[in-house]
Amino acid sequence: MGNILFELTVIISIAAILSILLRLIKQPPILAYILTGILIGPFGNFQLQSRDFLQALGELGIALLLFIVGLELNFNEVKSVSKVAAVVGTLQVTLTAMGGYFISKALGFNNVESIYLAAAVAFSSTIIVVKLLTDIKAMQNLNGKISFGLLLVQDLFAVFVLIFLSSFFKSALSLGSLASVFVPGLIIVLTTLFLSVFVFPKLIAKIGNSYETLFLFAIAWVLGLSALMSSVGFSIEIGGLLAGLSLANTTGTLHIIDRTKPLRDFFITLFFVILGLNMSFISLSKIFIPAVILSLFVILFKPFVTFIVMRIMGFPKKVSALTGISLGQISEFSLIIIFIGQKLGHVSPEIVSLVATVAILTFAVSSYLIMGSERLTRSLD
Repeated sequence: MGNILFELTVIISIAAILSILLRLIKQPPILAYILTGILIGPFGNFQLQSRDFLQALGELGIALLLFIVGLELNFNEVKSVSKVAAVVGTLQVTLTAMGGYFISKALGFNNVESIYLAAAVAFSSTIIVVKLLTDIKAMQNLNGKISFGLLLVQDLFAVFVLIFLSSFFKSALSLGSLASVFVPGLIIVLTTLFLSVFVFPKLIAKIGNSYETLFLFAIAWVLGLSALMSSVGFSIEIGGLLAGLSLANTTGTLHIIDRTKPLRDFFITLFFVILGLNMSFISLSKIFIPAVILSLFVILFKPFVTFIVMRIMGFPKKVSALTGISLGQISEFSLIIIFIGQKLGHVSPEIVSLVATVAILTFAVSSYLIMGSERLTRSLD
């Protein structure tokens, strides 16, 4: 117990200090968490005795992250996604993924690695974009609203990717093994759907006036469903997402989100720290050039595609440019997808290090681009 407490203290203390320092230079906290892992592991050579336990806590953070994503992706919001978000979002994800795949192949990666890298570069960070647009008071502008719609579309695509990856959690992919995964999974999904329609709305209405009880119920539900999905061959991340979707249309959704976010933030910190800890700089010379090329692709190509499609749809140059600039980074989902790919044995630690390096570069550059976007597009008024 003493080791766990000491190691948690070291991790959280370093993460807090780096978060403060990076905040002073307008950088997102996710970057601080990854750098914490790098300082402790590859650079600091700090041997964590509780590494497996901390990694399990980090995976719990991913389940909570997807739980909140599920809560926020209610059907009314999906219906309200505008035509521009649906069209531009779909084209941007598709074209960026295709470009990422061909660039990855040209850099010498195999088909599976290239597919994962294509998925990683296709998405942008909801957490970073919404935070920065809020800071510069642009969320209520037309470009802010379109950017949020695009991020919602991207999140939906990312969710489908995660569901697809979950089908690989059984090592043998015979018809029988697939049935052994999907039949129990389908039963759980249908049961959850029944509960979400006929049970949870009434239950939440009765316990909703007690925020403590509501919070405990939500945590018990997400943990229980995640464990159940894991036991039949799916990932705990899908369990978290399904738990969130099942409560998305209840009256207590906002209170659950408010209560759960601090817990998610704590555990997600550990996930990104462990991600940084697992980075290998032994092969830095091999991943540096690909990381720079993929980062430039993300920073330049995604905004360009968004700008062109929006201009074709008739939007003003400045609105199109501001929206495009906001998407010039990879997503927290990109890191989750690569992490799951490593757990499945589809990609090597070198690919994880590559994507984490792209995350660091694109997070850093795009933060400054978003904050200076008004100055950069002033001539387009």
